[in-house]
Amino acid sequence: MPVKHTIPQPICSGLQVPELGKFPFTIHYRGDKRDAILVRFEGLVYAYLNQCVHMPKALDCEQAHIFDETGRFLQCSMHTICYDPVTGESLSEICAGKSLTAIQVREEGGWVYLVDKRAVMSG
Repeated sequence: MPVKHTIPQPICSGLQVPELGKFPFTIHYRGDKRDAILVRFEGLVYAYLNQCVHMPKALDCEQAHIFDETGRFLQCSMHTICYDPVTGESLSEICAGKSLTAIQVREEGGWVYLVDKRAVMSG
């Protein structure tokens, strides 16, 4: 059963998500408690469930950083699967056609808000 929550829920200050950085947070997504991450790429903030499509591991399970060494791609620290930071689409042949689960967020007035109808912030 989808979550019906229409009021934007604050996640963090936009300053807490630096360029090529991340901010972890927890949500209830479609009724299940899940880890998620905010990332900033080319000035914009994107959010995804923090789970690689190759294996059910957090993208940052082995290293703290979330972007590859070029700063152009999100990268799973376990098997180096790369993703487009804007779309979440896998760029690795082993996971072709798969994408990270995007979470709808909005940055406004110096804050990042959860606006995804499938999710609510976890206390």
